[in-house]
Amino acid sequence: MTRDDRGTLAELATFHGIQTSYTDVDGVDQKADPGVLLALLRSLGVPIERTEDASVLLQNQRAGALRRRLELVLVHRIGRRGLITANLPLDTEPDSIWLALELEDGTTFRHALTAVMTSSTTGGGVADEGSIRVQFDLDRVAEKAVPAGYHRLTLEGAGAPESALVVAAPDCPQGPRKWGAFLPLHALRTERDSGVGTYSDLARLSEWVTSVGGGLVGTLPLYPAFLDPPADPSPYLPVSRLAYNELFIDPTVLPECAASPAARASWDPDGGPAGRGSASPVDYEELARRRRLELEPLAGAVCSGDFPDRRRSLEEFAAAHPELVAYARFRAGRESTLHLGEPDPDTVAYHLYTQWVACEQLAAVARHGGRYADFPVGSHPEGFDPVWSPESFVPGVQGGSPPDRFFAGGQSWGFRPLHPERMREDGYRFFSSALRRAFRHADCLRIDHVMGLQRMYMIPEGHDATGGAYVSYRAEELHALVALEAFRAGAVVNGEDLGTVPKGVRERMARDGMLRTWVFQFESTPAEPLPEPASNTLASVGTHDLPRFGAFLWGEDIDERERTGGLSPAQAAAERTVRTRWRDRLFDALGLAAESDAEQVTAAALRGCLRHMARSDAQIVLVDLEEMWDERRAQNHPGTESNENWRHRARRTFEDFSSDRALGETLSELTAERAS
Repeated sequence: MTRDDRGTLAELATFHGIQTSYTDVDGVDQKADPGVLLALLRSLGVPIERTEDASVLLQNQRAGALRRRLELVLVHRIGRRGLITANLPLDTEPDSIWLALELEDGTTFRHALTAVMTSSTTGGGVADEGSIRVQFDLDRVAEKAVPAGYHRLTLEGAGAPESALVVAAPDCPQGPRKWGAFLPLHALRTERDSGVGTYSDLARLSEWVTSVGGGLVGTLPLYPAFLDPPADPSPYLPVSRLAYNELFIDPTVLPECAASPAARASWDPDGGPAGRGSASPVDYEELARRRRLELEPLAGAVCSGDFPDRRRSLEEFAAAHPELVAYARFRAGRESTLHLGEPDPDTVAYHLYTQWVACEQLAAVARHGGRYADFPVGSHPEGFDPVWSPESFVPGVQGGSPPDRFFAGGQSWGFRPLHPERMREDGYRFFSSALRRAFRHADCLRIDHVMGLQRMYMIPEGHDATGGAYVSYRAEELHALVALEAFRAGAVVNGEDLGTVPKGVRERMARDGMLRTWVFQFESTPAEPLPEPASNTLASVGTHDLPRFGAFLWGEDIDERERTGGLSPAQAAAERTVRTRWRDRLFDALGLAAESDAEQVTAAALRGCLRHMARSDAQIVLVDLEEMWDERRAQNHPGTESNENWRHRARRTFEDFSSDRALGETLSELTAERAS
């Protein structure tokens, strides 16, 4: 491979959005290997066999881009001037070109191009040797301000395909200063639960949090998982980002349950594999089996017509959500097929029923208080989403992150990333549908790895996580989709912007009114133990991927990393020295005595940190409820496949902690601080 060949390969990669280098967290420039560039180009659909092919391909594809009349996707923000650019052949007669705009409600406008062209570009400027560039005003085409929504724009007479037009609000909705509580739903215990929390339990938790002044209740993502043995319960690798998790359904509150003695007779009176209200780790496989035994008779009763009103509602749900009908067929197809290759109709009906019921019960949660929802960055590679919209995903690669201080070998997250160009061909059908599902029952939505709206680290098959490269997305388009769906839902958006954050991400977040993520563990230092969160943030002590407050305070996470080989004894000793200095400075700032009882001083330090954040300008302060009783076990250990991940349950039941006067007073203090 010659130097010229490598240079042309890099140009071709750049043309297709592959970044040939990136700056790591230490400010060091990291260059992508040519073999990685070749593999990613092939996965993106570029027909390149050898590096030497890059020159001809680049020439042809640049020429093809210049012949494009309109972009496949056009974006307009309400309140800004809607200038659209088109490329036309030099010999075009402008009077022969017409613009047709079809709004999503079916209203259509049609005008001659010359009637809507802006005066400053009449006649156009030369875009290349064979075309001219013209601009026209979108509001002139619509004869008014174009409303928010998904519309279609066609340049008739120019040989151009129809373009998707996304019209979004100028920014995401804003809300009042508030605090919220966080507790994973699988971890939420009640005295009578069956081994896992339910949507009904979540509604009760939301009602209680509202009663002590909280404005939101947050959980981990509530999407379906593959729970057949061996279960893969990660909420960040769901079967689908379009569907609902049936495990959290509460059968006891369903109308058909009360009238179905046969269904109730099949249930286990002990409630679950470990008994009622057990604190044992979640046994997903057994619980999924039992939940199905409970729900199948109810699904059969509704689908057979025993409950006409309920069946009618189910049919209306199916008509409104064809993607979930397809999802039900997918799940049924994985279980068994008839001799004609079609999934069993009863199994399809069961899975559709559980989607409907889960959606109903999650909607009921919203009536009891605000909900903080979480939108994962990817879907399971063997799940429904790549089947429903295969063109939206890049084959032969995984999303992940490059090496950093925490993961020297980088991370591979197991999902197939979205295709930066092909998902545009149908106007982002999958991504917009997934966003709509995420916002459906949310007052605030966390966008996991918000940098993924701008670029994604992609790792080709056959390479480890050190052998990847970043691939760019059309950030303006993806941000517009988020802003549009947030506007329609009236929901605040919080972007998770931790880790390696490229230039432009936080600038776009600020422009769009997205809240940044502020984490005390990352921001607090010996020099500044009580830093001030900014106003445009959602602030928390930690995250589900970080050590618990008490464990971090006393350096137990350092012990764990040394024990598992993540730190050498010398590195661990150095970190303990820094941590001790930080802890002493934090205690001084909070007016606490380091020699006090460890349990009491831990609780006082946490309370002081939370009150400090509550007094700040942060838009939202999120409180992990398990921290309030000094839980030390983490919900997740990133980079591991531990059987403990996503399984542990809260040490205290809802009945216990919701009646704890001291806890209620502490949370009420946050309400008072937020109001001051």
